[in-house]
Amino acid sequence: MVRVAFRPGGARLEHPIADQEIYLRRMSKPLREKLRVARYIPAQAERILDVGCADGTVTLALAEMFPQRRFLGIDLENDLIERARKAAAERKIANAAFERVYLRELLPRKERYDAVIFVSVLHEFFTYGEGVSSVLKALADAHELLRAGAEIVIRDMILEEYTRHTRFQTQAIAAKVAADRGKHRLIADFVNQFGPLDSLYNLNHFLLKYMYEENWERESREHYVPVTFEQYQQLFGLLGMELQLRDSYLLPFLRDKWIADFGLTEDELSGLRSTGFLAARKR
Repeated sequence: MVRVAFRPGGARLEHPIADQEIYLRRMSKPLREKLRVARYIPAQAERILDVGCADGTVTLALAEMFPQRRFLGIDLENDLIERARKAAAERKIANAAFERVYLRELLPRKERYDAVIFVSVLHEFFTYGEGVSSVLKALADAHELLRAGAEIVIRDMILEEYTRHTRFQTQAIAAKVAADRGKHRLIADFVNQFGPLDSLYNLNHFLLKYMYEENWERESREHYVPVTFEQYQQLFGLLGMELQLRDSYLLPFLRDKWIADFGLTEDELSGLRSTGFLAARKR
């Protein structure tokens, strides 16, 4: 059993992944889409910090795209950092470095960054840390590591606040999901952890995770969408940052999978999302 350390700023936390290779393949599969984060890194940025870089897949791809920029990827799992360093050496990528270090441990250093990116990682700060306070601490540390005028860029699973309360199309969608008897155990686990599939928020959350049965013991407990767009904006406001971007959409492969697995219609799909981007500038 592989154990992976996650990224809140406090004590080291561990959580089991049943198959690390499957997990890493899943994380790297939507690489092209994750690299949309490059659009939101300031054009003049020279030094970029990638928080929770795992095996460096995204960091290295960005470094190859922008050889004139310098990247530092950080994570808490030694094995993943070693993978990233080995890949950088094999691909002769000289502008990307990797370090096993807590984000907060960078604060005393003199280096400051033109962008700090969080790619599909802040929901783990929430789950394996202390909820939204761990997210706020991570953003506050990132803010302190930025130069004036630099940006925090977030790519994660993020929903709108209204989805917590809306019931539009939820009954029809829930009925189609429940009609698949093979999903009954997964639904029961989800409901026990997060509540019934009676809101667009919970339905969307379940649809984002049901396909990951190979690590279900871990995935079923991980909160994929803990912080809404509105809450992120409030956190940026507390830090005195200026919002630059807020965007969300549904990945095409998930749209196609939900149609194939449950027969969802275009109308039912219209309220569902998978991916959100936020960018905020330090004044």
